[in-house]
Amino acid sequence: MIGIPADMILSQAVDLDVSLLIMGSHGKSGLSRLLMGSVAEAVVRKAKIPVLIVKAEEKEFIS
Repeated sequence: MIGIPADMILSQAVDLDVSLLIMGSHGKSGLSRLLMGSVAEAVVRKAKIPVLIVKAEEKEFIS
């Protein structure tokens, strides 16, 4: 599918008759959020169903 991520998530939620959306977020704020936007924030603003946002933990990868 091609489209705006938040709109696509909400469209699929309607198609699948979802009663709760659970999304991960990196928890960016300030300037970085303004520049890049936030899919999770857009979903929360537009959703007609409850949305649970879970902050993703940063993992350190050692190679």
